[in-house]
Amino acid sequence: MPANVREAPLEDPYRPGVLSRALAWIDARPGHGWWVIAVLTVALVTWANAIEWATGRLAVGTVDPILTASVFYGPFSLGALAYVNGVARRSLAAFWPATGWPERERADWEHRFVMSPGRLDGVAIAIGVLIAIGSFAAAPTAAMGTGSDRLALFVADLPSLVFGYCMFPLAVVHNVRQLRLVSQIHREATAIDPFDRVPLYAFSRLTVQTGLVYVIVAYYSLTVNGAFQAGNVFSLAALAGSILLGDVCFVFPLWGIHDRLVHEKELLLRQVEGRLGRLGEEMYRRVDAGDFDATKVVSEALAGVTALRDRIVRLPTWPWPPQLFRGFVSALFLPVIVYLVSRLLSDRFLV
Repeated sequence: MPANVREAPLEDPYRPGVLSRALAWIDARPGHGWWVIAVLTVALVTWANAIEWATGRLAVGTVDPILTASVFYGPFSLGALAYVNGVARRSLAAFWPATGWPERERADWEHRFVMSPGRLDGVAIAIGVLIAIGSFAAAPTAAMGTGSDRLALFVADLPSLVFGYCMFPLAVVHNVRQLRLVSQIHREATAIDPFDRVPLYAFSRLTVQTGLVYVIVAYYSLTVNGAFQAGNVFSLAALAGSILLGDVCFVFPLWGIHDRLVHEKELLLRQVEGRLGRLGEEMYRRVDAGDFDATKVVSEALAGVTALRDRIVRLPTWPWPPQLFRGFVSALFLPVIVYLVSRLLSDRFLV
């Protein structure tokens, strides 16, 4: 196994960012606080439609489908991050035996995985607010109207827009930090065993589910909230970035351990081939000496080492189960195919 220079296991003490503090507060509520996200969603839906009721744009009790669809980005992102933090904890626990480090250090690593520092909070929130305002300004008039109607819709939609678009850069910062930690712990671990697949696959659950969060947001925007996207440069750019991030989240953090596993596999194969070579030489020596009875022991040893070589050849070097990779690819491309086919059929029947 190659020697690895381990970095310091802990950073300087830092104050967790606003997103990490919010997630910790929610998790401390009864039932891990899932009801908080439901209440927040209801409040945003109520606000958006109540403004339209108050201005006479909608009859009281009716619901604006476009504004209601735009409400779910922020609460969904918050809930998804709370879930992903739980996956990060379980993934770390499954991988920990491969680190070779004392158990007392695991709590420190868990803290780093779920608590991001707030150094970039101000920048992330400012970016989110600017994108929220820009996306509403660029929204098609067919969906958002003009004049006083558009102003009323702006007031109605502003909390949901700001919450949703601020969650995007905050989530990116949080997830990028988590996935960098995945790369770091893979790089520094000292007890990785290519034959033990449980730790090797541990963080694939985190990376694939993080990637799926961004993919789901993108496809929700294309389908349920499609009316808001038409010609909206700000929204479409965020949508494209979401799909790209989903792909990167799944593959990039696991690339380093893939290289380590390739190296480990090559080393194991060299070792077993060397033993096979020596056993072959011993077999030839005994045959040439006419010591045929003694060849049985060597023959059995050759069979055992050959079986071991075959097992090493089959060792995976990609740190995810094949079915998980196929599932992610299906989730990535199947909705695109369904969406394109539905649009094609819709255009055909409209003509």
